[in-house]
Amino acid sequence: MSAQTIPQTLLGLSQEMDHVGRQLLDRWDPELARRFTALSQCLQGVAEQGGAGELLRANDELAAQLRAWLKRRRAPDDVLGLRQQLSLVTQLASMPAPVKHTTSAGALRQNHRLFLWAGERDVDSYLIEQLGCFGYQMDVFRDALLLQQALRQHTPGALIVYSDFVGEASLFPPGMPMPCPVLYASPRRDFEARLKAVRSGGQGFLAWPLQVRELLDALVVPQQQDRRNPLRVLLIEDMGSLAGLYSAVLNQHGILTEEVTRPSRALEAIERFRPDLILMDMYMPECDGKELARIIRQQGLMDGIPIIFLSMEKRQDIQLDTLSLGVDGYLTKPVSSDELVVTVTTRARRYRKLRSYISTDSLTGLLNHTHLFARLEYEFARAQRERLPLAMVMLDLDHFKRINDNYGHQAGDEVLVNLARFLRERLRRSDLIGRYGGEEFALVLPGMTVDQAYRLLEAIRGDFELLDQQSPRGRFRQTFSAGLCGAEGVTDVVALVQRADAMLYRAKELGRNLVVAWSADTGAQLPPLN
Repeated sequence: MSAQTIPQTLLGLSQEMDHVGRQLLDRWDPELARRFTALSQCLQGVAEQGGAGELLRANDELAAQLRAWLKRRRAPDDVLGLRQQLSLVTQLASMPAPVKHTTSAGALRQNHRLFLWAGERDVDSYLIEQLGCFGYQMDVFRDALLLQQALRQHTPGALIVYSDFVGEASLFPPGMPMPCPVLYASPRRDFEARLKAVRSGGQGFLAWPLQVRELLDALVVPQQQDRRNPLRVLLIEDMGSLAGLYSAVLNQHGILTEEVTRPSRALEAIERFRPDLILMDMYMPECDGKELARIIRQQGLMDGIPIIFLSMEKRQDIQLDTLSLGVDGYLTKPVSSDELVVTVTTRARRYRKLRSYISTDSLTGLLNHTHLFARLEYEFARAQRERLPLAMVMLDLDHFKRINDNYGHQAGDEVLVNLARFLRERLRRSDLIGRYGGEEFALVLPGMTVDQAYRLLEAIRGDFELLDQQSPRGRFRQTFSAGLCGAEGVTDVVALVQRADAMLYRAKELGRNLVVAWSADTGAQLPPLN
């Protein structure tokens, strides 16, 4: 048997074993058991040729259970055990385990290097300077060969291509893979130009000359693959081999996973991992999936997380019964890699989008007041429990009313959006950023000391001050003040916010455009406000 035909043969055998095994589970019959044993022996031979060690071990265990049951000439006492082992063997045979890649946190962070093909056009240095305030570096290319070489050596966050879509030769040789999203920039805005951009593989369309705000907004589009913030799936499966198999498949498609093999640990894992979807085995020894789904749905903050059952169960009445519990879907084992990835990705993305509408501020896209406090309570409790540092920041735009009075309310909204984007770009994925109310923002920085947070906030404050704000009445610049404290010696989140707020008011008292921090070393408060 050739190496190419082994996977197809394993798939065919697994499907036949699945069919016979289900009959055996519904009605114990020695003849069916002997037939199943023959299929198992055949699978063993093919797996040996393919070098499928994990499948061989699982099939050996299944064959041993079958021989014991045949010897006793009666139905097995442990039907659940047979069901689980059959599920493991058929799944391993139909979905060969991929290589499991571990993804470093750094690889998930957004690439802040941009390539711009400008051809003969001038590029305003002001654009590059303002992008630099947001942490972006832009490399400008005017030679096609140099651009092609750079793309082979580097993976930028995006490639921006100038084009007027009039008789231009292609920048790239046919078949050259593009390692990053492509955005087209053009002085044209007509339908024909947009159509040519789409047909050329463009994932965004920008006006030329480039505007900072429009470019930053467009950079959100390539991030729909969530490279900085990947989808998160919690796997609840008592068989570690199967959990690892599903996890490896999802990881290959950029989905972060966490495996839980004991249902009693599920709630803690949900709180800590904050999944976008739960993939759960229906039959587990400690408690079954239906019972665990009821427990999860009783928790207020977990009620909306999609749950998809994994099971060998094909009976429609049982599947309908589980859907009535608020379960969102059903995958019947053995499940193919494509079906697993498409189902999980679609449901998880939809939940994340709906959740964002509920938990975020409509203008800035940051956490709203309610959800910020809920997340703060969790991070504060974790910091206290694990004795980790935690920094809290209250931040307020200086003289914000003057912006609305002098430049209009639309300009004021633009400043709020710019600050929100600025903070997202400069802070870590694990940091919490919320709009506390009006022009006031709150930051929660887990694992960060006051000294570290102070240096970070000072750098952000200085760079934000250099950013030009746009309005119909002209450009202007804006500053903010910030109050900072740590969680040491604080009893609850209310006291933590009050302490950071007191430091914010102290910064305003001292003249604004400052970061003022609480000194935890001396335990002394700063002088009271006058």
